Amino acid sequence: MINKITPITTEYLTPSKSIEVLEVLNSGKTKLVFIYNYEGNHFRYFDSLIGLLQFFELGVEPKIAFETENEMIDYLKDNTYNVQSK
Repeated sequence: MINKITPITTEYLTPSKSIEVLEVLNSGKTKLVFIYNYEGNHFRYFDSLIGLLQFFELGVEPKIAFETENEMIDYLKDNTYNVQSK
């Protein structure tokens, strides 16, 4: 089953850097994910707020990153998540 992706908010750090908060829904279960978007060409995926904070505060790179928006969207639609019931 394909996940449904709903944008929650986008926070702009600078004109070329943003953080997107997305809700991923699958079979009635949801998960919030965070995408750091740099210049529309580099997308870093975080499955927790802690991971996002560690990236900014400690420079810890995420395990998942994308070079295009299409790669990111395909991953979000097809990935199976550890999601919680609504």
